[in-house]
Amino acid sequence: MKSIFNKIRYYFEKQKLFNRVSLEQSNFSILDTETTGLNVSKGDKVISVASLKINNFKIQEDLFLDELVNPQIKIPEESTMIHHIKDEDVRDKPTLIEIEDKILKFLKKSVLVGHNIDFDINFIKNNAKGTNLANRMKVIQPIDTIFLTAGLYPDLESYELSNLCEHFNIQTDDQIRHSALGDCRITARLFLFLLNKAKDQGVNNIAGLVKLCKRGLSLHHIIKNAKNIH
Repeated sequence: MKSIFNKIRYYFEKQKLFNRVSLEQSNFSILDTETTGLNVSKGDKVISVASLKINNFKIQEDLFLDELVNPQIKIPEESTMIHHIKDEDVRDKPTLIEIEDKILKFLKKSVLVGHNIDFDINFIKNNAKGTNLANRMKVIQPIDTIFLTAGLYPDLESYELSNLCEHFNIQTDDQIRHSALGDCRITARLFLFLLNKAKDQGVNNIAGLVKLCKRGLSLHHIIKNAKNIH
């Protein structure tokens, strides 16, 4: 019962903060993971996690997290073909639980942002079950760039990251797709573009971004589209 009330209190405290802090004052952490597969319920694991910071509408290029993670299971060849991470690359790396403090410290006092961010959150909650990191992920209010885009641009044919960047003329060719840090940088560029568009529409705080995400989430074709994106 105490845990439930703590979550409720955290939610309302967060809502007050979201209404009070301007976009310029807000700190954002872009998060991405790479995994052994797409199905966390069938035992797939995180093998790479990356995050970088945005504040005052600028990407902090020199402030980032980039960690390979030992999944303690074999990485399927078909997954390696996508992200190019092999068993030998992670064999001597720490587990996700062993780096939870490092991740928590990096994400502290920031709004979590990602492209199809629920995918990453669900993997972290499952793979780090029972930890402070997993508990943080249970109550966090993230910004998903899929739904933020949909809230601003509801009629696009695709909300896949590469397609969005091509549509909005956002550079991607200097980054490695399906590497956690590369996808973080690309997502950060998309998010900055969306932040400026939201600001042009009169959105000036995190609560406004959340409303745009909820508007995007309400579109059924976006929800269907999001299930097949990572």
